Amino acid sequence: MQDFVPESVESVSEFEAPPSPESSYSFQAPEEKDFAKEPPALPSQLHLGVLNSQNSEEICARPQHIVLNHLFIEKGWGAHPLVALGVTHRFESKYVTVVLYKPIER
Repeated sequence: MQDFVPESVESVSEFEAPPSPESSYSFQAPEEKDFAKEPPALPSQLHLGVLNSQNSEEICARPQHIVLNHLFIEKGWGAHPLVALGVTHRFESKYVTVVLYKPIER
């Protein structure tokens, strides 16, 4: 492969990128209205995780690829409030799901 050498070195400056507009450097702190917005809706595929399963048939089914390697969290507010974290990994042809439970101290 040969290096490209322009015929006129002065013409190289024509190809330089134009400077960025000054407005692209102004960082504005988020305002109150930015925090008042609702978070985006969770995609429907992510509702199919282990923590959202209601019966054993759903738990034993092969997980969809969309839920692999995602960390899920669910808070329980019953008589014994707790937090559950769940993640599913694929190892060759097997799927491994780890669920951690931690009580919430009041």
